[in-house]
Amino acid sequence: MPVPAVAVVAPLTGPRTAAGTVLLAEVDRIRGGAPGTADWQVFRETPDVAHAVAAGDYSAVVGHADPSVADGALDVYRRAGLTCLLPLLPGRAPALSWAPDETRLARALADAALALGATALTVAYDDDHGSTALAGLLAARARATGLAVRTDGGTADGPPVPSAVSGHDPGGAGSGAVLALLAPQHRLPALLRAREGEPWRAVLVVADCGLPSFDALVAAAVRLPVSAVHPEPCLVRRTRAAVAALAAALAEDPSLRGARLAARVLSRSALLLGPGGGLLGEGRRVSRLSAVCPIRAAAREDALTAPHAPAL
Repeated sequence: MPVPAVAVVAPLTGPRTAAGTVLLAEVDRIRGGAPGTADWQVFRETPDVAHAVAAGDYSAVVGHADPSVADGALDVYRRAGLTCLLPLLPGRAPALSWAPDETRLARALADAALALGATALTVAYDDDHGSTALAGLLAARARATGLAVRTDGGTADGPPVPSAVSGHDPGGAGSGAVLALLAPQHRLPALLRAREGEPWRAVLVVADCGLPSFDALVAAAVRLPVSAVHPEPCLVRRTRAAVAALAAALAEDPSLRGARLAARVLSRSALLLGPGGGLLGEGRRVSRLSAVCPIRAAAREDALTAPHAPAL
């Protein structure tokens, strides 16, 4: 029987390239560990990629990192009867998603600010679409809890320039003031260094230890009381679970397609998915940044103390 083909849709350039790199690394790992299981064919994520994939003879598609592209692509895959695996993004059935529910992220950030003793919250956000949308949701959630909220008008660089203030005057950085710094992870190290010396009670970020930029983020945060809302499991573990489950299903029966293949992938996934196709449980935790990934922290400490240690 011919080797089944799998379409791998990944961002190869732009701000989401790091997530695509994680996905391609896992595909390469499967290629090396289980050669001949599938023919993994890589597609650049573009607005019309779903039509190119649906026109081919593929058993499944895995990937997507841009929610604006994925949303329309899911309809194309559904009409084509193509099994779709989303380790990087939330998705709707019949697609299978290993990503945490983004609708709860703003609530987690607001609850974290309260748990850290906030009386006021400054929301500084980058001008990318995801950060701007999250900032609005977070500000609304924080106001609903009674926090005084200040937003900065769409740039995470430097001290906030208020575009909206509600509740009692936040009064800037102070004993009860918490900063939520919302930006893509690769931007956070520079933004945190710009905030050194400001007396925030705590700084909140959204982080993922599976991205290559995580170590730089931890290094930049050493002089600030940074806590992170982070997915559990991380991007690497989610991607590994999805790709490995697909490879295992196709190795057992290369003829599987559509709903039968999706059911077999579900049964082979190391991370359990719920009835709606998403990761079982909320999938997010709040931790001090240095404790987000103990394994990476331990490896970093071992490397720093070992003789002639290589740079991490």
